[in-house]
Amino acid sequence: SSGINAEWPLRPGAIACYLEAIDLYPEANPVEKSHCYQNMAAASEKLGKYEEVVKYCSLALDLNQKYIKAIQRRATAYEKLNKYESSIKDWTAVCLIEGPEKSMKAGYMATSDRVLKAYGDEQAKKLMLSRKPRLPSHTVIKSALDNIHMRDFHSTATPESLDNTGDKLYIEILADLEKRDYDVVPSKLDKALKEEPVKFLNQLRCLRGIFSWVMADHKTAIQNFDAVIMDPKSYMRLKIQAHIHRGEVYQAKGDKLRALADYNTAVQTDEDHPDPYLHRAQCYLSIEDLANAIKDLEKCIELDDEFPAPWTQLVYGQYQMARTMTPSLLDQVFKNLGKMVERFADVSDVFALYGQVLQDQRQFSAAEEKFLEAQRLEPGNVTYKAHVATLKMMAENNFDSALVLLNEAHEADSKCDFVLENLGMIYIQKQMYPEALECFKKALELVKTEAEAAHLSALYVGIQCQWEVCDEYNVKPVSMADLQDFSQMMTAPQG
Repeated sequence: SSGINAEWPLRPGAIACYLEAIDLYPEANPVEKSHCYQNMAAASEKLGKYEEVVKYCSLALDLNQKYIKAIQRRATAYEKLNKYESSIKDWTAVCLIEGPEKSMKAGYMATSDRVLKAYGDEQAKKLMLSRKPRLPSHTVIKSALDNIHMRDFHSTATPESLDNTGDKLYIEILADLEKRDYDVVPSKLDKALKEEPVKFLNQLRCLRGIFSWVMADHKTAIQNFDAVIMDPKSYMRLKIQAHIHRGEVYQAKGDKLRALADYNTAVQTDEDHPDPYLHRAQCYLSIEDLANAIKDLEKCIELDDEFPAPWTQLVYGQYQMARTMTPSLLDQVFKNLGKMVERFADVSDVFALYGQVLQDQRQFSAAEEKFLEAQRLEPGNVTYKAHVATLKMMAENNFDSALVLLNEAHEADSKCDFVLENLGMIYIQKQMYPEALECFKKALELVKTEAEAAHLSALYVGIQCQWEVCDEYNVKPVSMADLQDFSQMMTAPQG
């Protein structure tokens, strides 16, 4: 059958002819039979009968397991049937059998990435609708609060000076936030709001919205922000915070236009408030509009040059511009990093950003010094230890040392999804697939945006398929040397 004209599979009655040939020559070579079944699949594909495509390709593969054309055709049929996991498994088989170099040149990896992205997006929507609100790592909460001016929520009142129980609780909550005792805050916010507070109603609503947002309870977050925005008694700076954080929720849901609309409204409400410019800039960075991001960050700094968050974001934006468009800016980026660490010598994120830039430039020893300094300044932030672990892996190919550091970080903060994801990647390199999948599963329970959920969902199924394919087809898994290219097949890009 291998010599039959290429048009034969497309002619009427072709499938019946192939079936008859198989019946007439039962003793035929299995490879020749597999060609018949594959041609029958091609005819079914032309007719749009994708269930039959899967059936005939499977019969071909029963006879000729590594028949690439049949695996490809079945992968495409599975995608047409919206059976993404099966499609991903077949494309993974193609890529591992053919090898990374050939798979990239032939476009197999690009096709795999597209299917993985579709699967990740589909799973992310399901996950975000079904997941229960859960308080994330304290690092995540602190990061969210560091991006706003808490002075908009401060009060000089004491519990003793207030009559309403809800208002008294609000003062307690501010003290809890100052002590970073975040675990008690959500329940106290709910209790305070039930007491019908008089003086601090909208402050409580706004904080409840912020905590709902970091807990990935988008519906409750938007309800609280809407209430602040619509209340005529709500003062201007609180309305601005409500618009900013409602914009963050929309951004997390992938609705960048509505997010920008909220940030724009916040800017228009008070052009001298620095926070809206910072958050709008972060949205611009997410869509790679570096020019507008830098413009907003410079405005934010002009309004409050003692606020470290816009400085770190500005240097990050400048670095992205140097990497992608204007390499001559790199010297200026390092000068700005030097100035920044002098100015904010007690801010851990400043040193962490410096470390990430140095790591990207493969200056590993200098990068490790910056991450260790960040860790010294904020010992509770385990992401810095995770960065050091990544350096051990990249600079020394030392997976064991990296694994020790990441396990220490996980023991210190079991809710840090960044640590869990990096731990999973180390386990992959050590071919410890059950442990890797368990890490990604736990990380999926902690995500707060659809983009994060899509990325991790694709990563999870990609690794699961690789594990199954290696066992089923007796092929080698991807190596560390190939990971940079092969990860394009396994993961959907983060938004």
